[in-house]
Order: sequence, then structure tokens, then C-alpha cells
Amino acid sequence: MKITGKGQVTIPPVMRRKHGLVAQAEVEFVDRPEGVLVVKAGKVTPGKHVLAALLRGGKVKGDTASWLRATRGAA
Repeated sequence: MKITGKGQVTIPPVMRRKHGLVAQAEVEFVDRPEGVLVVKAGKVTPGKHVLAALLRGGKVKGDTASWLRATRGAA
């Protein structure tokens, strides 16, 4: 698929239906090292956006407490 002069792309109908991307649905763009990830708005929390940026787009799993345990070591 090609990007238009206005920066627009068409999401195939099958993918729109599968992911509930109806007309006027909001999406977010997440900058990743391998490209741009498009997600439904609200699916990625603001904290995960910040953490993903800090990890250069790394995939974030779990909650804050488990991430802190993993990075700080078991207390």
C-alpha cells in the first residue's frame, strides 16, 4: 500500500473489522525502532508509552510493580 501526499493510508476492511476500527475511531502512533505501530487509542497506557520510549520501543509486559521488581531485584 502507498502513503498519499497527505500522509494517509487505507487500513484493509478485514483488519478494520477484526480490530473494531470503525469510522471516527481514534488511533495512536507508537514510534518503534522497526517502524510505526498503530494501536487503538486507550490500548496503550501513558506510562507504557513513556517506558517504551525509554526502552527504545521495547515491548512492555506486566504492571508497574512487577517491572520495578525486575529492574530493582527482589527485596
